[in-house]
Parts: sequence; C-alpha cells; structure tokens
Amino acid sequence: MCTACEWAPHFAAFGRRAALRGAMTVVAATALGGTALTACAAPGESSGSDDTTGASAAPSGASAAPSEANADFVFRNGSIYTVAGPTPWAKGLAVTGKTITYVGDEAGAMAQAGERTRVIDLDGRLLMPGFVEGHIHPFMGAFLTSGIDLQLPTAADALAAISSYAKANPDGAVRGFGWRVDMFGPDGPNRADLDRILPDRPAFFFAIDGHSLWVNTKALEMAGVDRNTPDPIPGFSYYVRDAKGDPTGYVLEVVAELKVVNAIEPISAATMAKLLASWTPKATAAGITSIFDAGVPPIGEDQASILNLYTDAESRGELPFRVVASYAVKEAPVDGVVAKMTEVRNRISTELVQANVVKIVGDGTQGGYTAWLLEPYADRPDTKGNSPFTVEQWHQVVREVDAAGFDLHMHACGERTARVALDAVQEAIAANPARDRRHTIAHLVYVEDPDSQRFGELGVIAQFSANWSSADPDTVTNMGERYGAPRKDLLYRTQDVLTSGGRISLGTDWPAAGYYSTYKPLESIQVGVTRQLIGKPDAEVLAPADQRLSVAEAVHANTLGAAYQIRLDDKVGSLEVGKLADMIVLDKNVLQIDPHDIHQTKVTMTMMNGKILQES
Repeated sequence: MCTACEWAPHFAAFGRRAALRGAMTVVAATALGGTALTACAAPGESSGSDDTTGASAAPSGASAAPSEANADFVFRNGSIYTVAGPTPWAKGLAVTGKTITYVGDEAGAMAQAGERTRVIDLDGRLLMPGFVEGHIHPFMGAFLTSGIDLQLPTAADALAAISSYAKANPDGAVRGFGWRVDMFGPDGPNRADLDRILPDRPAFFFAIDGHSLWVNTKALEMAGVDRNTPDPIPGFSYYVRDAKGDPTGYVLEVVAELKVVNAIEPISAATMAKLLASWTPKATAAGITSIFDAGVPPIGEDQASILNLYTDAESRGELPFRVVASYAVKEAPVDGVVAKMTEVRNRISTELVQANVVKIVGDGTQGGYTAWLLEPYADRPDTKGNSPFTVEQWHQVVREVDAAGFDLHMHACGERTARVALDAVQEAIAANPARDRRHTIAHLVYVEDPDSQRFGELGVIAQFSANWSSADPDTVTNMGERYGAPRKDLLYRTQDVLTSGGRISLGTDWPAAGYYSTYKPLESIQVGVTRQLIGKPDAEVLAPADQRLSVAEAVHANTLGAAYQIRLDDKVGSLEVGKLADMIVLDKNVLQIDPHDIHQTKVTMTMMNGKILQES
C-alpha cells in the first residue's frame, strides 16, 4: 500500500475558499482532557494532562498579548485543547486580527471583549488547532478522483461499473480511479477485460495508490505503445508485457502512465483549476488549515508555474489553507536540483504559499513490486523492487540539498529505501555544518530493525498516513502476500519511532491509498488509534497492536507534529498567544468518546488567519 507521490509533478489546479459568514452562535467543544503527549511531544512542548474529562478547574497558566484593542472573537463556555503551551487546556480564548491574543480562563477572555467583539458560545464543544496535513496531493487528487469511482469489492464489480458508466456516457474517453491490486493476481489487470466493454473508445483507470494504470487496447494505440516501445525506466516505470512481449494494459509508475494519459486527455491548468475548486471547500469542512503539497504539477518542466495558481487564488482571497510545497525529483540525473529548488523558492513566496522542500520519489509501491525492499518479495522471489536512483545518487542529492539549507521529503514505501535515505541523511549531517534540520521520510510501510530508532537519533521526522494502517483486505491479503511472515506482521510501526525519541507527523496522502481513500484527518486519526477499518468496531486489529496511537498522539501528529515538519510550528499547530488563529470547533470530544466514533465527529467551524471560513 503506498502513495501517489510521483503524480504530484504532473497535475494542476488552484484552491478556492468558501467563506461562510453565519450569524448563528457557534457551538463547539465538549469537555475534553488530554492523554499524555510525552511520546510525541518535542522538547519544550507540553506533555499534556492526565485529565480526560475536561471538567477540571480553569487553567492557571493564562497568557495574553498586551493590546489596547478589543478582540474580534472571544470563545467561551467549552473546552479548549491547546495541544501545547503553558497548559493543554483552557476555558477562554481571544482572537484579534489574525492572531490569538489570549488563552486562559473564561473571565480573562471576556475581559478582551468590546462592543464589536463576536462572543462565540461553544456550548460545551471543543475548540482545537486546525489540522495540518503532513502529506497530501490536492491537485492530483482533484484530477484522479474525477470519473468512475472504482473503490469496489471485486474486479467484476469494477467492470460492471465501467460498463454502466460507458453506456450512460457514450462519447469520449472513459476514465476513473480506485481499483485495488487485490482485485487481481500478481500479473495485474488486463486490457482484454476492458476491450470486451470498450473496443473502440480509449479507457484508462488509475489504481487507488496512483502508481499504476489499467488501460484498454485503444488507449495503448493512441499512445503509440506496442511490443517495440521501450520502457521509460526499465524495471521501475514500465509497461507490463505478456509472453510475446505485447503490453497487457497494466502500466506501472508515473512516467509510463503519463505517456498514455497525455496521449488521450492532455491535462490543462484551466481544467485542473475547476476540478480543484470543487474540492477545496471540502478540505475546509474537514478542518484542514495547512498542508504540505507533496509535489506540484509543472507546466512543461516548470513546477513553479503551477504554484502560481496557489498564489493567484490567494490574491483573490480564495485559498482556504496555508501551503508549503516542494520541488519534486522523480528520476535521474540529480545534478542541478539545488539550483532548480532555489529558483522555485525565489519565485514563490507569499504569506500563505511557500516552496522550500525537495521531494525525492525514492521508490514505488509494494502493490506493483516497485517498492525497494531489503529482501525479495515473498510472492516474487526474483525481485526486491527498485529505486529510480542509485545509492550514489541518493547520497549526492541529499548531501547537496542539505548543504544548501533546504529540507528533504523522501518517499520510501520499501524498507531499503528508508535505510538508504537514513544513511544519506547521516552522511550529510557528518559532511555539512550543523543546523536546524527538518528532513522527513514518508510512508514507511515496513521499516527493518533497528532503523525505527534512527529517526530520533538523526532528527528525521517519520511521516505516516495513519489511514493505511488498518487490517483491510489490501493490507492483510495483498501486503501479506508481498511480504510473508514475519514482515507482514510488522507494518506501520509508529510507536517504535515515538518510544525511541523520534517525531511523527500524519497526512492522508489523498487520494492515494491501498484500500480506502480519504482526505479527512479525523478518519485518519481514528484508524491510527484503532488500526481497524472504519465502521467495524469488531474488525481485526492490524498487527502489531501495540503500535496503536493514543488519540492525543494522533491529534498532535496531525497538528503540531505536522506543523513542525513544514516549519510552521512557530505560527500554527497549537493554540498559543502570538500564534495565528487557525482553529476548528468539533461537535464531539474526540479524546473522550469511543475511538471507533471519531469519524462521525463534525467540524462545525473552521477559522484560518482569524477569519471564519465555514460554520454550521
């Protein structure tokens, strides 16, 4: 199970904010308490509270910014979970302009109110920091999830859905997203099944992980792909072939996928802008106020040009979240990466949008046998997968990017990729001057001991998509077959990183997944806490069960932990005086309710930069 990180450099759109100003008083914040955050809190951050009822007396650690102006908003009569600061809990909070100006007891907050202050009665609900997504793909997600939804139980169900859609939409190409590798055998899907339904129209369907494509014969013909067509990156991004050498219709990894897709439906910025504009209000409704866009789509080879769509939306007041974006490196050569990253950073720098991270697409996915393993795949002992880069190229790019002062975000589904990335960071630390590093390794489906302990030792952030870590059919069946015992019972070990002194962050990696695609942090948090499928409290728990996060650990990783990763922790991620007012109100106490019900919690208000973007 893995991400669609590779797709990020290839699709475009811009964000849109739906600013809904209601006159009703917002109700939010159940009495809430904090379980200990010691395992995931950085030095100097609060370790939380043992009180999970929220019924304790008002906190004594009240703080306020000196000001003669009255607050624009005062929140009262609820539980306020700060995540960090002098105290994890408060009873009152004030916002002036874009900034939090008071956190403490209710009387102190009300003292900040004036005639024009909007006093928001939380009515016992929860106020907490807005979610920070540590790894997500808004552009690519808006594109891939258009068309037919193929998140269905079987291949037969998928084919039936395709047939029905094609009959209802008789013109043009047929496209969709969401089929899973467990629907098919190890050889993957075949064009013959599609040809029986669509003999004359091009059809292409992205897998749920975004790393593979299922196409029919007409699509291959339009792309000029046949037995004589060379694979773009042999052994990594290629066209699966039958015994005669003919393409089967199963296409692996982004470079090969794009050759087919661009021949059928060339992707335009205008189209992508419309698709993304339909999604950004959903992000606001989910409580997302900051994101790490793990790879941005270029126009030609120019990645910064698409980032301008973000800044254009910001200039129109239509960008509903902060963006830290990256320059993506997905294939060799790696010379000139620093110069290209520097150019992108210099062109893109606004209040809400920054580009200062180099993204390395280090391998592929276990589903397509393109994740880079230390030992062979159990069900294909002839391969260990691959990386687009040699070990020498890994060390070169990490050393040079680190020396230039940029952070790295490294896609590593396979354990060899994780080890090579850690080795490269260790070498860069030894070679370059000391500095505040925020290097991150993402996905970490399986990490071979003792590498989990090295994250804390090297100061590398471990980025997980907790929504992947359930005992779902893809993980249990497909991943189990790929890894075999004992590796299959040692996946997604978040606690091994935390208990050894490392940091974690969470991000859904939407739209990519192995079984269930979601952009909603609350759903991801629930799976990270239960390691079970959503909606099935009695479902199997993914082994090892001791890797389950506490709710407080998961919330921290999806707020302050992710903010630390993208260098926004001095601005957002916790409710502290002087920080920006990025906050959400929840209708349930997610630390007190049954963790299996977290996904049912509603975000009843989202505030970003001191402005209410949505409320209900």
